[in-house]
Amino acid sequence: MTQTTRSDCELVLQREVHFPRALVWMAMTVPAHQNQWWGPDGFKNEDVRMDFRVGGAWTFVMVAPDGTRYPNHVVFKEISPPTRLLFDHGDGERVWFETCIELREADGATLITIIQTFPSKEALNEVVEKYGAIEGGKQHLAKLEAYLGEMVS
Repeated sequence: MTQTTRSDCELVLQREVHFPRALVWMAMTVPAHQNQWWGPDGFKNEDVRMDFRVGGAWTFVMVAPDGTRYPNHVVFKEISPPTRLLFDHGDGERVWFETCIELREADGATLITIIQTFPSKEALNEVVEKYGAIEGGKQHLAKLEAYLGEMVS
C-alpha cells in the first residue's frame, strides 16, 4: 500500500491485489458486494441506493463504530468498465472531493489507484487530520482485498 500526493490538493492511494481486474470491478460496483467491504474498519453502510450510470447517484449512510452517522452522496461522472470510475463525493449538500479510481491489470494482479482531488489544500488537510483519511483509505483497501479473497473461496 502506498500513499502519495501529486499536488497540494490530491491524495493518492494505491494497492496491488492478486485478483483479476474484472473481479475487482465487480466488488467495487455491485452494491451487494460493495456493502460487504466499503469503508474503514468498524464502519458499516445503511440506507444504500445506487443508480449506477453516468449522472446517477449513490447514496448511503456510513455508520461509525460509535454510532455517528455520516451521510454520503456520490454522483457518477464517468464509468469506463473495467478500468475507471470518476465521481463527485459529498453529503448531498456539498461536494467534498472528486474521486478517480483506476484499475490496471498485470500478470493476474490488479493495481488499484484512488485519486481524491480536493477543492483546496486546507480541505485535504482537514480530511487527513480530522477524519484520518490516509489510515481510513488503507483500511478500506485492505478490506476490499480480504473480501476479494472471500469471493473466490
